[in-house]
Amino acid sequence: MESNLSKEELLIELSKDYYLKNIPITDLTKKYQLSRYKISKKLEEATSTGIVSISINAPFERNHEIESFFNKHFKTQVLVLKNIDSLVQHDINFWNFCAKTTQQMIADTSVVSLSWGDSVYKVIEQFKTSIQEDLIFTQFIGESGKYHSLAGSMRLVQKAASKYESRYLTLTAPLYIMSNEARELLGQEPILSKTITTARKSDILLTGLATPASITSVDAWNQNKELIFGPQFDNAIGIVYGRAYDIDGNFLNQSQDKTFGLTLAQILQIPKRVSFCNNKFKATACLGALNGNFFTHMIIDEKSALKIMKIMEKY
Repeated sequence: MESNLSKEELLIELSKDYYLKNIPITDLTKKYQLSRYKISKKLEEATSTGIVSISINAPFERNHEIESFFNKHFKTQVLVLKNIDSLVQHDINFWNFCAKTTQQMIADTSVVSLSWGDSVYKVIEQFKTSIQEDLIFTQFIGESGKYHSLAGSMRLVQKAASKYESRYLTLTAPLYIMSNEARELLGQEPILSKTITTARKSDILLTGLATPASITSVDAWNQNKELIFGPQFDNAIGIVYGRAYDIDGNFLNQSQDKTFGLTLAQILQIPKRVSFCNNKFKATACLGALNGNFFTHMIIDEKSALKIMKIMEKY
């Protein structure tokens, strides 16, 4: 192929294949019938002659001072992304940072548990395509009931798996089951028990967190909130893993837990539990989660971090 191209054309085509299409040099040796050494030298020439211009962008700037503050007060490793002027760009930047950080963690894992919700959806949306065929994405608690939502956990495990060309497992059952007997028996059904057993082996769990107001988004929850969450729900400031909790990081109504899926004890045994939040209106929920040590890692933006610190002054 080299003889069919001028010197400049060859440098351009090689550069496109290597830098834009990410074709490995070993494959380029076959395509251009050149040795690895010659291809490397031509790529260097493309850079030195200005055909290729390489720039390094570092869009993710963290606030290490605030991170240090949080990491002195809590066991959770908190990553704080600095704000940028453009609100739209800030949002994109934040979810890109979450996706990049998460994918670095996923690289050495076998099983990843996913919660449902917009935060997890936005992270997966920014995943770069990779091939990790031995990876399994799985649900670990039942469905939210928002079956037409793109952010439902059943659709999220499918979406995440497609990014990695890997497998996924679903948990086709409601998030809350009132009957203790029904909940126990349902967990023994082969297709569901396989998912639950796999979820117990998770290396990493990804989740957002919600405020108590989120239960109004599902009529069945809203109409039965005392049955589901108990009379202590008035003390709730956040919901995670399907369970409500208070500002001190105590899960409520645990003696009557109606959540289907992994138990809290099993969830908290997962080595890496990562949460995402760039909504300052969830600052109180974030603080309760930090007090309870629910996560190993929490990724938040600077505005949310400052709001959490302000709330901390009251307690």
